[in-house]
Formats: sequence, structure tokens, C-alpha cells
Amino acid sequence: MLSVSGVRADRADVSVLDERERRRAVKFVREADRHSYLAAHIGLRHVLSRQLGLAPGQVEFIREACPNCGALHGRPAVAGHPLHFSLSHGGDLVLVAVAGTPVGVDVEAVPDEQVAVDLSTRLHPGEQREIAAAPDLRTAFARMWTRKEAYLKGIGTGLSRSLRADYLGSAGLAALPPGWNVLDVPVPAGHAGAVAVRGTAAAARVLDLPAAAIEGEDIRWPQ
Repeated sequence: MLSVSGVRADRADVSVLDERERRRAVKFVREADRHSYLAAHIGLRHVLSRQLGLAPGQVEFIREACPNCGALHGRPAVAGHPLHFSLSHGGDLVLVAVAGTPVGVDVEAVPDEQVAVDLSTRLHPGEQREIAAAPDLRTAFARMWTRKEAYLKGIGTGLSRSLRADYLGSAGLAALPPGWNVLDVPVPAGHAGAVAVRGTAAAARVLDLPAAAIEGEDIRWPQ
């Protein structure tokens, strides 16, 4: 987990990014969006670097086949390595998930109430009931939305799959899509986070990524 606001925008170490990432970064109109993008993608490279024993700039990304059409625009993957990963940035936070099986992660800032009310109507009926019954509608919606997006990233469809198709609420493992576990990720107030893992993972270990790593400094990784 990384706090974007802790990264100095003018110190982001863009040297680790590939040409495609650099081109995309300069296209952002809003400086805040560029800042978030750079923090997220530089952070991702450092996380994968540690996992794979490569320099951050040596990590090469590819796309897996789309489960809908078979074209190569599905989940991102690392060329030549079986490690699975997922990246999300929302609000002030970046989350990166890594696993030995397909995985998806999502983090969002808690929206205002009208956004939560409007978007909750797109979710599974069971999820809508849980949100409506919650004492804090905004937080309940954000939690449900991140669980849904994490799962859809994990299976590789993203939002091309109907948000009503799968139940990702709180009724226990038996109610989740077969073969998947969805876990809430503890994040700072004002945000919600979730990770979806294919298999039976019982917990998610959360480590903080020091902002100094994004700025190109040598760091001591948390154990």
C-alpha cells in the first residue's frame, strides 16, 4: 500500500518506466492524475522487482487473452514469469496485490451519498439489500464496489461483465463465486479496499511501500 500524497511529484523516478508508460503519463491533463499514475506504476515495478529479483526497469509487461473474445487485452502479466498481480489506485491510495494464482485488487475513495445511491442500483440485488440496510450507506457501497471490481479484475473481464451477475457480499464463502475468495483490505479512513484471489486464501498481508522508493532512493523493505 502506498500513499500518493507522500510522494513528491517532481521526484518520481520515471527512469524505471517503459516508453509506453511514459507516453501515457504525459497525456494526463490534470497534474493530480499524472501524479497518481506515476506513483502507482513506479510502485508496481518496485513491488514486482522485489518478488522477481529483477531491477524495476527490467520488468516487462504483457497482456493475457481476454476471457470474452480471446484477444490479447486481458489481465496484465509479467513476461516469462508465472507470478500474478493486480494494481489499483483510488483517492490517495495505491494497492498492489501479488499471488501465485489469479488475483484482483481495488481501492476507492468513499464517494458522496448520491453517487453511492445511483451506482448501487447497478449491483447484484443481494448486494443492494446489504447496502440499503447498512448504517453508513456510503461506506457500505464503497466496500461492496471494491469487492466487485477486485473480483472482475481477477477473472480478467473487468467491467465488461455485468455488475449484477455475481454476489460478492457478506454472506460467507459459500455464497461467493466458486473457487474464489474475496477479502476486505484494511485501508485508512475515507477509502475502501478489497482483494479477490482464486483459491482459498484466508487473509491478505498488507505491507506499506515507502514513498522514498518511488523517488529512486534505496530503501529497507518491510518484512
